[in-house]
Amino acid sequence: MADACRPAQFDEQVTVRYVHDGDTVHLRDGRKLRLIGINTPERARDEAPAEPHAGAARRQLQAQARVPWRLVYGQERRDRYGRLLAHVFDQQGRSITRRLLEQGAGQLLVMPPNLRFVDCYRRAQAGARRHKRGLWALSAYQTLPAAALNSRHGGQYRVVRGRLTRIGESRSSLWLNLGPAFALRIARADLAHFDREQIARWREQPLLAQGWIYRRNNQWRLRLRHPAALLETP
Repeated sequence: MADACRPAQFDEQVTVRYVHDGDTVHLRDGRKLRLIGINTPERARDEAPAEPHAGAARRQLQAQARVPWRLVYGQERRDRYGRLLAHVFDQQGRSITRRLLEQGAGQLLVMPPNLRFVDCYRRAQAGARRHKRGLWALSAYQTLPAAALNSRHGGQYRVVRGRLTRIGESRSSLWLNLGPAFALRIARADLAHFDREQIARWREQPLLAQGWIYRRNNQWRLRLRHPAALLETP
């Protein structure tokens, strides 16, 4: 069977000079590279303490950065910070991101249009969650009930659970309400990735959504960009 995480060809070979954190490195040629498909806990910065498992995630990436990497660029090659976006592989063509997700170094991050290998990455995370590897063994990353969200959760990248009670629509977005105080926002730019008939069948079903939690108009929200950010319920 073909490896869903192994490309037929690569775009470039690079050498890592410095590992900034579990998902970002500085290359020897001066560029900064952000790995596609994974979000790892943040290191301490300014007055904010490090998030749980940040040091371990960085060490796990450092262990993979001792040899040159082979890259496959994302369809979108740079993020808003100017960092290069790429899928990363070892010299044998094995996915480093998949390995990190399998170890529980970080969480799946799905950002259209960079969707190549998303199914492979999703399966890697599912295995880590099921076996409670890495950050999935920590209380800080357990599933949050939508009704329990409070001010300390703002800005966190978490898995939130709730029952779909209402489907609404505005000029800019489709809204999936998981109870009275939390909503998943699907922007119109991302709707093409979703099946509206499938969404209708989710009504009154429990959903687990993964992403950054934020608050607006007295409501907790999470932007849902792709169905792969919905996790299987246990």
